[in-house]
Amino acid sequence: MADYEDEDIADRPSLLESDLTCPVCKDIYKEPVLLSCSHSFCEECLAASWKNQSKRLCPMCRKCCDGETPISNRALKNTCASYKKERSWRGTGLDDIICGLHQRPFQLFCIKDEEPVCVDCVTIHPGHELSPIDQGVPFCKDELNMKIKILESKQDSFKRMKKKYRDTVAFNESQTKEAEEQIKQEFERLHQILNDEEKSRVTALKKEETEKKMILEEKIESITRDILALAELIQSVKREMGAEDLIFLQNFQKLKRRTQWTGEDPPKVQGALINMASHVGALGYKVWEKMQFHVQCLPVILDPNTVSPWLSVSRELSSVKESLERQSFPDNPERFDPCVFVLGSEGYSSGRHRWEVHVADNPKWILGVCKESVVRKRKFTVTTTAGVWTIGLSKGVYNALTTPRTVLNVERRPETIRIKLNIEKGEVSFWDTGNNKHLCTFTDKFSGKLFPIFGPGLHHTPLTILPAKVTIHKQ
Repeated sequence: MADYEDEDIADRPSLLESDLTCPVCKDIYKEPVLLSCSHSFCEECLAASWKNQSKRLCPMCRKCCDGETPISNRALKNTCASYKKERSWRGTGLDDIICGLHQRPFQLFCIKDEEPVCVDCVTIHPGHELSPIDQGVPFCKDELNMKIKILESKQDSFKRMKKKYRDTVAFNESQTKEAEEQIKQEFERLHQILNDEEKSRVTALKKEETEKKMILEEKIESITRDILALAELIQSVKREMGAEDLIFLQNFQKLKRRTQWTGEDPPKVQGALINMASHVGALGYKVWEKMQFHVQCLPVILDPNTVSPWLSVSRELSSVKESLERQSFPDNPERFDPCVFVLGSEGYSSGRHRWEVHVADNPKWILGVCKESVVRKRKFTVTTTAGVWTIGLSKGVYNALTTPRTVLNVERRPETIRIKLNIEKGEVSFWDTGNNKHLCTFTDKFSGKLFPIFGPGLHHTPLTILPAKVTIHKQ
């Protein structure tokens, strides 16, 4: 009798758990609801069971429940909550873990479904590979270790990317510092030019004032002398007019002749006033027009964020050549690496554009335009099919970089190449500026933006963009 009671007590938790298990999900009830047939289910399980049914049937007894609203089984809900709390206090041993469907201990592991099963579950895992529980553990651990390696690799990748972000922040700080220094230096230079221009114009104004003052003062001195002479004459005539009548009459003709002033009247001075129009008229425009002699207008500005680490761009972003050592640039998506190129900072999607590049005696170079989508992070064949329209010099031969290469007939070694781009016509042409000889023209249908591309090769002779001539058309 005692043995039976002990066994019954030992089985009681499993029996109770069975009573508190939803027959649909095989787990402890969650928000249980009760049907009129007295069967209970999790609210979500019942809703899922009825979702695709034309008639609402009880999942256990198949009784029709159309028009019925399941009611919350509060007593069962409270019992489940108490059981879960008690189980968490008591702890669950391995011997208490049993199959919720068959109430039997787990002895096997399904390799396909990756879950423990009891001996009665074999029928619902037909054809699946089953192994003892102890052999399932290393199988699962091996799979998890593979997953962990993948996660660790991703974690390392994230750490490397985080370092790249931090390096980029530091590089941006150095770029900002360098740009700020250049901006200040350029404005100081321009301020000095403006100050010199201001002094020059003020000096010119003062000079004109002095010159016209001298002219007027000479006139004033001359007219002052005439005024004195006239005053003396008047006084003399007046004195002689006071003489005796007979003497006055005898001297009248002589006095009359003396009163005839033979000197010229003082003339009006032409241009005696300051020429205000020349000094302050359209002053800002005149200063700006003169400033053109002190600034350069570059038709293309190089983009240092695209330059290969093996190349070096000048401070004013107008020339590029090889770098004596690989520079520590951020590996941003826009940068060429390993190919040694740099792009212009502005892309063109319409209009006509031209620029000239001084190649000097560089023995190897590439010039032209390319699509924005050109390959940046691997080597590629420079050709029109890759979205690059260029000409180049290599091993003493000038080529249009087509597939296959087209040898150019060059009479003399060009020192400066002119590139003309006409988006609407779909033309890119190349010229030798020394003799204005046409070298090559590409014709294609351009889509998207085209960027000037420069490849100086690994040589110390730079490719230099020449300043454009600025002309002002007055209307």
